[in-house]
Amino acid sequence: MKLIKATQFRTRYFEKGSEPDMKTLKKCIDEGELPGQRIGTIYYVDLDRLKVSNNPLVNKVLAA
Repeated sequence: MKLIKATQFRTRYFEKGSEPDMKTLKKCIDEGELPGQRIGTIYYVDLDRLKVSNNPLVNKVLAA
């Protein structure tokens, strides 16, 4: 499992100005749309699980 902070994921995988806000990322993680977890107050995205996602939006982000 390779975890990256959601804030880092946001800046690394989205173009400046087109990144989703943190509220959206947190909701996607909480609802299971984006693989990850919350540890304490910090949200993380699981990059290993992200690479095998069936979610078209996630795949589009990874293809960029």
